[in-house]
Amino acid sequence: MTESKLRSLTMTSKGQVTISSKARKALGLDKGDTLIELVVGNCIVLLPENQILEETARKAQEAIKRAGVSAEEIIQEAERLKEARLAERYPDLK
Repeated sequence: MTESKLRSLTMTSKGQVTISSKARKALGLDKGDTLIELVVGNCIVLLPENQILEETARKAQEAIKRAGVSAEEIIQEAERLKEARLAERYPDLK
């Protein structure tokens, strides 16, 4: 497992932050990729939508469990968001 280092991010007036190139490379993120935002207690967890959520949830399971959120709830919410996004983008597919 690679070593993690804490890094602070500064939020702009529009609520934007920049994710370091090292983190983007490590996660295989590219311009335009979508992240899922999950608020857990007083923390924000960002999950790359293009990756297998079960693996991401498994790695974060201990911290999430302490916050009272299950991996299944994260996966269900991600599926709900995906379905809502598809319905919004492609309303004729219903």
